[in-house]
Amino acid sequence: MLKTISLALTLVFASTAPALAADAAPAAATAELSTEVTTIGDLLANPAAKAIIDKHIPELSDNPSISMAAAMTLRAIQPMAGDKISVEALDAIDAELKTLKAAAK
Repeated sequence: MLKTISLALTLVFASTAPALAADAAPAAATAELSTEVTTIGDLLANPAAKAIIDKHIPELSDNPSISMAAAMTLRAIQPMAGDKISVEALDAIDAELKTLKAAAK
C-alpha cells in the first residue's frame, strides 16, 4: 500500500503540484481545519489533526513522498489517489476536524 500511495503522489506532483499549490488556501487564513482548504503540511503539523488522518488514511503521514504534497490539500490529491484516499475517508476526517475546532473554543 505504501508503494501505491508513493506512486500516486509522485504522479500527482509531477503533473499538478505547481497549479494546485498556488490555489491552496493557507490554513492561517481560516480558523477551521478541513481537507478542502487546509494544506496537508498544516494538517500533519497539528498533532490532533495528524492523529485523525492516521486513523482514516493509515501510512499517509509516514509516506516519504508526502512532503512533496505539503502545500496541497487532501481533497486536491484525492482524485489521483482515489483507491487509497476515498471521499468517505475525507468526509470522516472533516467531521472529526470540526470537533477539534469546537473543542478549541
